Amino acid sequence: MVKNLIIYIIVFCFVGLLAYFFHNNFIQEKNIFLPFSLKKVYLFFVLFSLGICCLFKIGSVINKIKEQLGFIYLGTIILKIVVFAAVFYKYVFTVDLTTAQRIALIVPMAIFLIIEVFFVAKILNKTSF
Repeated sequence: MVKNLIIYIIVFCFVGLLAYFFHNNFIQEKNIFLPFSLKKVYLFFVLFSLGICCLFKIGSVINKIKEQLGFIYLGTIILKIVVFAAVFYKYVFTVDLTTAQRIALIVPMAIFLIIEVFFVAKILNKTSF
């Protein structure tokens, strides 16, 4: 299990740094002004998705919650959206964002959702009966 947790940490950090680097360069090349910190958005999704994957890996060895992990994951997706909206409330709800700025918020979410779903699906497939 420790090996898997280290793999999660390496993958999320590597993808986070790489995606941030390319995304930030693209934003700078196109001279797009972002009223929010792209670094903080990426950091939020790296930490939240990494935390979910680690908790699910740990939860997969606990017999009482092993059967409920699929339902718990649905709740974590909603929780992630709510926490993101609360942390970045000013930019999500009050600031009038352009299409490019909105896409800049969605891209990190999509990247880490794909990776998160991949790892959680692997965990759920190993715990199925």
